[in-house]
Amino acid sequence: MEVAGAGSPVQAQGRRRFVICGDDSLAYRLADELANRHGGGVTVILRSRTSRYGRRIARLPGVRCIVAERPDVDAYQAAELGAADALALVDRNDVANIEAALQAHDLHPTLRIVVRMFNTGLSRGLDQLPYCTVLSDGALAAPAFVSAAVGQATPRHGLRDGTMFVADRGEVRDHEVVCGLAITRDRDEPEVLPTRQHAADLVLAVVAPWRPEVPRRRPATHRYPLGTIAGRVWRRIRLVLGIFFGLLLAAAAVLALNGPETTWSQAFFEAVLATLGGADVDPSATPVEKVTLVALTIASIALIPLLTGAVVDAVIKVRLEVADGSLPRRASGHVIVVGLGGVGSHVVEGLHALGVDVIAIDRSAEARGVPAVRDLRIPLLIGDASRRETLLAASVTTSRALVVLTSDDVTNLETALVGRAVRADLRVVLRLFDGDFADQVQRAFDLTISRSVSYLAVPSFAARMLGHELEAIPVARRVLLVAETTVGERSLLARMTVGDLRRPGEAWLLRLTNLSGSQLPATVADGRRLRPGEKITVVATRAGLARLMVEAAGRPDALPHIVPYE
Repeated sequence: MEVAGAGSPVQAQGRRRFVICGDDSLAYRLADELANRHGGGVTVILRSRTSRYGRRIARLPGVRCIVAERPDVDAYQAAELGAADALALVDRNDVANIEAALQAHDLHPTLRIVVRMFNTGLSRGLDQLPYCTVLSDGALAAPAFVSAAVGQATPRHGLRDGTMFVADRGEVRDHEVVCGLAITRDRDEPEVLPTRQHAADLVLAVVAPWRPEVPRRRPATHRYPLGTIAGRVWRRIRLVLGIFFGLLLAAAAVLALNGPETTWSQAFFEAVLATLGGADVDPSATPVEKVTLVALTIASIALIPLLTGAVVDAVIKVRLEVADGSLPRRASGHVIVVGLGGVGSHVVEGLHALGVDVIAIDRSAEARGVPAVRDLRIPLLIGDASRRETLLAASVTTSRALVVLTSDDVTNLETALVGRAVRADLRVVLRLFDGDFADQVQRAFDLTISRSVSYLAVPSFAARMLGHELEAIPVARRVLLVAETTVGERSLLARMTVGDLRRPGEAWLLRLTNLSGSQLPATVADGRRLRPGEKITVVATRAGLARLMVEAAGRPDALPHIVPYE
C-alpha cells in the first residue's frame, strides 16, 4: 500500500476531515469540492495514482492519496478513518461499495457514510445503518438532461417542502416571486442571482393554487404503420420469391428456345402454370422440355411450404417486437435517448413521466435500463447509434432532440456529429465526463448542450458529507443550491443583517425562521439583524454556499480561505 500527499491529515487542526474511495470523475470533483471550496482535509483511497483521474487527484492541493486495491481495514487505518467526519464510497462497483460501507460501519458505527449506487435496489441493507446515505449520481443528474432535451433552461419542479417551485416569470404573478434565479434569454451563459432581480426570467416562486400541473402522459393512440410491418415480412420472403422468379425465367427461356413455334410470353405462361398447377403429360415434348417441366413440378411442391414458413416466421417476430416495444414507429416530435446505463434509464423515465415520446437506443440488449424501457413499452433499437442507419431508423429527421448518454466521450461525440450531419438544426444534448472538454466541444462543434454528470451530482454528495441536505437547481450548465443552515453563536452571520444575505451572483435569502419557529418571508427588511439559533434558507451558487456554511458555523478568527469559482 502506497501513501502520498501533503502530510498527515491530523496536522490540519480545526479542519473537517473527509475520506473518499474512488478514482473517477466523481471522486476527483468531490475531492476538489471538499478541499478547495469547503476548506476540508481530504484523503483519497484509489487503485492507481497513474490512471487518468488518479493523476488529477494526486495533483490537487491539500489532498492526500493512499493507493490500495480496495478499501479494506489496512487502507482505512492508513487514512485514519476514525478521525474523519465522513466517508464517501464512489466506486462504480455497487457490490464493492456495499462491502466497504458495511466494513467501515463495523469499525466506526457513528461515522457518516455516503455511498454511490447505480442500482439503488441493492441498498436495502444500507438503509438500516443510522448514518449512511445512498445517492445515485444518475438520478441526481437526470433532471438537467431532461430539461435540456425539452428546451428548458432548468426543470420546472417544486422543492421538496412544497412551498416553492421553479418557473418562468410569465407563469406566475409578480407578488408570488420569491427570488429571481437567472437571466437566461438571449445569453450563451445565464446570469445567476442577478443584481437586477426584476429582469430574471427564471424565478423561484411560491406555489400558486392555479399553477398548471405537469402534463400526464396520454395513452398512445397512434398505431404501428402497416408499411413497417409489411417491410419486416417482405425482408423475410423476398429471397424465396427471388429464387422462384429466377427459376420461372430460366424455365421460360428453355421452353421458348426448344419450341420453334412457342413465343416468350407463351413459354412464361406455361412455366407459371406448370409451377402453380402441376405439369400436364405431353408425350411429344423434347427431353429438355420434359426435364424442365419435372423441375418446375418439384419446385411447385416446395414453394407453398417455404412461403408459408417465411410469412409465419416474419409475423411472429413482428408480434414479439410489438409486444416488447422494439418495433420502431413512424415517430415525430419525440426524443431519442442513446445509452441505457445508470443515467440513460433515469432520463428515459423522466421524459416518459413528462408525457414526451421517447425512442431508446443501446448497443446491448443486456444494458441496465433495457428492462425499464420495455416495462414502459418504449420503442427500443439495439444497434450502434454512431451509424447513420440506426439514427434514421429512430426517425432522427423528425425528432425533437437527440440525447447521447453512453459512458464513452468519443462515442458520444461521434454520435452527436452524425446526428448533426443528418439534420443540421437538431437539438443535441451530450454527456461528457470531462467538464473542460465539454466546454471545448460546445464551442468547437456548435453542439447545443453538453453536460457532466459528476459536475451536476457533486454538490449533493458534498452536502451529505458535511451533514446538510440540499436541493440542486440546474440552470443551463450552472447549478444553484437551496439549503438551510443555522446561525451559530459565535459565527460571522451573528454579526450580519438580512441585507447581507442578498448577495447578487452568490447567494440570496429565501426564508428566515426565528427563535419561536415562525417563518418570516423573503421580503423581510434589509436592516433586520440575524440572531444566533435562527435558521436561514438560501439559494446560492456552489462557491456562495460554501462561504455561507463557513460563516454560519466558523469562528470569525478561524475563517479559512474559500476559492470563489464555479
